[in-house]
Amino acid sequence: MLAKERQDEIFSIIKQKKAIKMSDVVKKYQVSHETARRDLEVLQEQGLIKRVYGGAVLSEQVPSMAGMAEPPCIVDASSSVEREAIGREAAKLVKEGDTVLLSVGSTVLQIAKHIRDIKHITVLTNSIFVLNELIDSDVRMFVLGGCVNSSEYDMEGHLTVEALKHFCVDIAFICAGGITKENGVSDYNCEVAQVNKAILSRARKTVLVAHAKKFGTDSFSVTCPLDSIHTIISDSTLSQGYVRCLQEKGIELILADVGQV
Repeated sequence: MLAKERQDEIFSIIKQKKAIKMSDVVKKYQVSHETARRDLEVLQEQGLIKRVYGGAVLSEQVPSMAGMAEPPCIVDASSSVEREAIGREAAKLVKEGDTVLLSVGSTVLQIAKHIRDIKHITVLTNSIFVLNELIDSDVRMFVLGGCVNSSEYDMEGHLTVEALKHFCVDIAFICAGGITKENGVSDYNCEVAQVNKAILSRARKTVLVAHAKKFGTDSFSVTCPLDSIHTIISDSTLSQGYVRCLQEKGIELILADVGQV
């Protein structure tokens, strides 16, 4: 059966039953989980379905759950190219056998999409989006518990911070709501800022991923000073003022070429 024929049949089933499980696609068509995932991704790109944990649902069924496909910040397409470029570049830092912590944020989700095929890695996360992205891959996953934030689709709060104390990872990736020379890294969500602050103590290397528009703006809750971060990955439009600032602080800076996406 051609991929297009299989995808058409899958969509017919979803139209009839309003949903389908990934395991049912694998069993019915005798395909790998990777093939099933790609079929659902194609249908989602066509706007016909929404991928959710363990499968997919008919897109008309979830108008109030548009965020399940992508976080609210990803809906802002003005920086989608930058996020994709940064996520691709950040994924290059992950090596076979690494333990990786992926925090919340749209750019971190892009990293998850690019590390699916790296062998023998373990991912720790408090993001439901990251979990949903990697659940059908061969990545070994651990999920941090805590209070579920239904608007951010993550786990947060003191239980999440406590859970972090049980782990140490090779590399951690965090996002930011804003970054300034004076106040460092900040986030609009206090709980996210607190969890990210705790993450700093659990990783051998901490990487901040943020597109250039985040620099020069303070968000509500301070996460950490700039010199608490080992590496920052931004895009090639970052101002020379901030490039010099980060270099003077001895922070490794990687600029993703947005023209390569």
